[in-house]
Amino acid sequence: MPISREYARSLFTDLTQNATVPLDPDELLHMPGLRQHGHVFFGDIAVRCYKHKARWTYDERDIRAVGRAFADMEVSLDDVVDVQLPVYRDIPERDPEEWHRPNWRRRLVSWMFDRARNQLLEQGRHYDEWGSWRAIGANGLPGELTWEEFVASSGSHRHLQNIAGTRPLQLLAWSGENWLLPRAYADLLDRWERREDDLVTRARLCSSCGDQGPYWGGWRTPTTSGYITRCPPCSGAAFQPYTGHLRGVPYDKLRRRGTRADDYLCRLCKASQASAWDHCHEHGHVRGPLCGSCNTREGKATPYYFLQLEGGALHLLECRDCLEQRTLPRRFHLDVVRAHLEQTERHGRCRRQPYARELEHAHGVHRFQLECSGWHATGSWTKDVTASEVAALVRAFVDATLTAQEGRPSPDPGPGAG
Repeated sequence: MPISREYARSLFTDLTQNATVPLDPDELLHMPGLRQHGHVFFGDIAVRCYKHKARWTYDERDIRAVGRAFADMEVSLDDVVDVQLPVYRDIPERDPEEWHRPNWRRRLVSWMFDRARNQLLEQGRHYDEWGSWRAIGANGLPGELTWEEFVASSGSHRHLQNIAGTRPLQLLAWSGENWLLPRAYADLLDRWERREDDLVTRARLCSSCGDQGPYWGGWRTPTTSGYITRCPPCSGAAFQPYTGHLRGVPYDKLRRRGTRADDYLCRLCKASQASAWDHCHEHGHVRGPLCGSCNTREGKATPYYFLQLEGGALHLLECRDCLEQRTLPRRFHLDVVRAHLEQTERHGRCRRQPYARELEHAHGVHRFQLECSGWHATGSWTKDVTASEVAALVRAFVDATLTAQEGRPSPDPGPGAG
């Protein structure tokens, strides 16, 4: 029977409370592999995710089976092996796809070096002062990083403590020469790599033509019953493009009509089946049909990054009132200002683009802090922007966006309005 994510987590926690392998039951809540292959991993065991009545669920039998498997699993803490961690690499050297494949050893190395680098940044030390920060110390960690600092940092970021639903740092040990893990646990993670790679490979295949999509799930589309894989040509053949004919229609009226969004291609990515009608929450007008991923980006992603997506700003201007008033929803305003400051402000003669963030808002004035301290010992300053300046910058951004497109969208509501 289907059970909620919350109940699945509670049940799994009870079943594995005495397990030898340290586990993270919260994986059942976050579902990190949902888009890629539709499963949650604990070790080499894949638990399938189901969509039931528009909510993600699990089969209770699956949760009990994986819980019993880990409760019965024997891992000798005395039988250990050298895990033979690879050399650290900043970026993929040859094959970007290979970089995305599951590799628990490389992930451990990335955790160590990322933390060592971030520690130097937090200390405000100039890059020239970092020295040989990649050199491995007597404790097996790079730079001046201590084991306590490494564990503390990992504990505050869940993506830096979990591999395949397990917590390797609780079992990892430094012998003075090598990093060690229990043999049975290392074997478990090796099997996980092969099992996850196999699931991703199968999930990459277009359900219509069988072509293989990108490794990171670019062809995976959320639907009312779960994710499906469909390549852009097959999506284009199966669903009609949205022509803007509902521009200006109130969202509530569209809902009462029962007009289906999943008859259309996503207006933003133009590659996946749409699943919802996106609309402006301030003016109530329909913008267009979006797939689940693009709809999430618009509603929950950082506005700063959404505005940089191709077609992102133009999609927001599908709202008739935003277009006519040459504005954007309020939650995007400060990110327009932030982008403007980063493009125009510089620290003295430094040519590097700074990072801007809002410090405070008082008496109608937004105070931003700008930093390029990664390159200067004292590369930080503030900039005040008034409410009228914010409005002017947003209008200028909208005008530039409309000018940059080949043909301006008409403010006419269109034949579907009324």
